[in-house]
Amino acid sequence: MSEKTMEAQSTDSITACLNKVMESDIYVLIIGGRYGWQPNGKESITEMEYQTAREMDIPILVFNTNYPKDDLQTEFVKRVESDYFRKTVNDAFELEVELVKSLKSEIDKKQNTYFNKTETVYSNLVQIEFPNHIYIADLDIDKKAIRKYNKEIKRRFYKPALFDYAVSALYMQDISFPHDWIVWKGKLITFHNLQDDNVGLSKIIDKGTAEMFSCDEFYDSSSDHLSQFKYLLKKCLSTKLHKLKIKYIKEEGLYAFLPTEKDEAGRWKNRSIEWTKTTKRATRKVVDIKRNLKNKEEVFNMRCLAFRTVFENFDEVWYMSIKPEWIFLWSDLKVCDLAFKNIQWLKKTERNMHVFNHFNFILHYLQPSQIESLFSEYSDYPYIKLKSIEKFEFAPIVPDSIWSNLETIGKLRKLKDEKGNVDLFEI
Repeated sequence: MSEKTMEAQSTDSITACLNKVMESDIYVLIIGGRYGWQPNGKESITEMEYQTAREMDIPILVFNTNYPKDDLQTEFVKRVESDYFRKTVNDAFELEVELVKSLKSEIDKKQNTYFNKTETVYSNLVQIEFPNHIYIADLDIDKKAIRKYNKEIKRRFYKPALFDYAVSALYMQDISFPHDWIVWKGKLITFHNLQDDNVGLSKIIDKGTAEMFSCDEFYDSSSDHLSQFKYLLKKCLSTKLHKLKIKYIKEEGLYAFLPTEKDEAGRWKNRSIEWTKTTKRATRKVVDIKRNLKNKEEVFNMRCLAFRTVFENFDEVWYMSIKPEWIFLWSDLKVCDLAFKNIQWLKKTERNMHVFNHFNFILHYLQPSQIESLFSEYSDYPYIKLKSIEKFEFAPIVPDSIWSNLETIGKLRKLKDEKGNVDLFEI
């Protein structure tokens, strides 16, 4: 009945038929009198569909008829009967009744399997920790003196924000301090103890105004306070990543791994990082140098692993989402504006297992407190720490076979290992 039940497709008839089987939840085999079309001179298309359903572990319902059968069909019936109990019907009306009963029973079983049981689902959310208190104080800086200072040292100071004035005020006193703080409405906000004279930021504030507040007291005050607190977390994350040569690319809104070494000719080299996936040691290339096609001695651009982050507060628990991305940079570390199609191609060709592996690697690399021995260059940053992947236990079970059945035959073969098992995440 394919001429009445299937649409035109840009593939051969065998693939089209077998794809339909793989898309099915239940396979119904109705055995008539003729064995049918044999595409390759061996199995009929019906037997090929039947064998595909068996290989995919799709539930099979078999209905036999009383039509006289040719020799090949008789042999096929014997093969089917050895594996499945079949119901014999006398006409189409009896078939309808028996089919409804069998399908209802099979659907009830599938519903019990999928909806009455749950499985663990992993998100891209990671619970984070930060100090319980923040410090807030009024800025105490001389803008006129700062402008004069920047003019004398010929430091660019075009349309500066109040934060820029504060940074320059630190430079004027030869204080080098990380930028894990914010300035809002004339006040400096940070996790650093502003009441401690040894903290560099204490040199640019009115110490008499320095106060300590609980974090929830601050971000629960208003939506603006919540927005500023998220901005403070972002500044802390940027500081945490700075020493790892992971830079925030402002125009793209993401963090990118940067190259760290150059060769004898002064050209950037590929950057790879060793890490441990469960018990296996692995190497992940985070910066891939692309040479100029016309001159292999020149670096054209660099493909860098990157990621986006968002901070969210759900039921008084703070999370950070991590979304793996790619970015292309020129050799001067500026964004390559010619690589849009390359990024689109990467996103189109990467499967879930690739994206999950990127996420898994990035998360491990940002968790030195848990795996400090893996990354010797990391000394843990105290003001923001990442915990484990957030998981949910209430999701209905969706077997991997359901997802893999949606793939075409060609892609399905690539998903299987030698034993026929699908390993989505390779961990």
